[in-house]
Amino acid sequence: MMGPHQHVEPKLFYTGISLGDRVPEDHLLRQIRRHVDFEFVRRAVQDCYGYNGQESVAPIVLMKLMILLYLEQIPSERELMRRLPYRLDWLWFCGYDFDDMLPNHSVLSKARRRWGPAVFEELFTGILQQCMEAGLVGGEILHVDGSCIQGDVDMARLQPVLRRTGQELYQRLDEGTEPTHPSGSITSRSDPEAGVTNKNGRTICGYKDHRAVDDAEGIITATVTTDAAKDEGQMLEAVLDAHEQNGVSSPATVVADTQYGTAENYGQLHDRGVTPCIPHQQPRSQKGRFGHNRFAYDAERDCFVCPAGQTLQPYHRDRARRRVRYRAAPGTCVGCKLRGRCTTSKSGRRVERHMDQECIDWADGCLSLARRRRLMARRKVRAEGSFADAANVHGFKRARWRGLVNARIQNLLITSLQNLRKLLKSAQRGRRAACAMILGSVGKILARTGRLLAFGSPNGLLGALIGNV
Repeated sequence: MMGPHQHVEPKLFYTGISLGDRVPEDHLLRQIRRHVDFEFVRRAVQDCYGYNGQESVAPIVLMKLMILLYLEQIPSERELMRRLPYRLDWLWFCGYDFDDMLPNHSVLSKARRRWGPAVFEELFTGILQQCMEAGLVGGEILHVDGSCIQGDVDMARLQPVLRRTGQELYQRLDEGTEPTHPSGSITSRSDPEAGVTNKNGRTICGYKDHRAVDDAEGIITATVTTDAAKDEGQMLEAVLDAHEQNGVSSPATVVADTQYGTAENYGQLHDRGVTPCIPHQQPRSQKGRFGHNRFAYDAERDCFVCPAGQTLQPYHRDRARRRVRYRAAPGTCVGCKLRGRCTTSKSGRRVERHMDQECIDWADGCLSLARRRRLMARRKVRAEGSFADAANVHGFKRARWRGLVNARIQNLLITSLQNLRKLLKSAQRGRRAACAMILGSVGKILARTGRLLAFGSPNGLLGALIGNV
């Protein structure tokens, strides 16, 4: 029989209603409240508030609202506050009730300006510490990588701004005053701290997140934010320093791509006692010609010996690129019988050697080829997978706010949530493992008395136990 039309008359009073009853026990926000003690926020920002005047929104509430912004991929703070009244789980998470007056979206931006990144760094390190205590950080292998974030800028107006920067620079040079910014550093009128770079044939004006990811469970141990124009290869030392400052021990092996494969980075890792798994650009040679590896270097005479037995002597030192160029004596290559397989240049064959080639040779010999391949394949899962997860789940690829400080806050919030999700998943696995251990002992007793039949099977008992945890 068909039921009657559904018609609800609004009640004047509601009794016996609790928002907490409407939020399931396994809800993600309930798990976050269970594992994160947000009282640190009040301690961290207490110096940012005065003793007189109107009371502000509670700092803990503001922090939770900012977490919801990235946890739910809300495009803006204005949109977050528009949706808040009809999301019962959000209201419960922030400590609001049905009839509470909700704040204006502007309080979030004001709080960020007042707080700065320090409180968000404490959020990140606090969750990281919990991950370490839970055994999720191995500490042996560390992956380092960087990824670009598109800033909130008008890409069509970048060129006029760059042109204006050059005009300002020349004007200050004529006046004899120091320029406030290096040439090309101002890239947008709306966000002057954003940098320009080219990535996969696409121009990006924004920022870059450089992060360290532990190999064991993919926990992010450090995040450093720069403008997008910053070379990733120059950030290895800064990322490792941040990794250790966050309380994580120095890794045994660092894995990164070719952008980090420089002699300077190899030397830094050597001084730290860290093994590098970082490939570098190999010297190129024409197809069908002898490669660079066919020329043997004689350290005592500081020369190269070619496949024909002739020596190539140094003739130029490029100190900017830290390379030394070698060539054979004039006329040596002209009558060589191997000339067709070596060079077509009239002046003969030339080769280059880095001034710190010893560091490069050391890095190349640290690991076997098979070990390198396994670690580089692992890097795609851990480092690149970490950025992919941030982009797919937390909207990492777009900067919601302008300015380097705000970009830093965004990266801290996103990395904190990524680590928190892994921590919650680990806790859930732990509860299931505990229930399985209980089943192993209790199940035997119940089986003897026949009471196991009430659950139908051991799996039914396990489901009942898990449901009560």
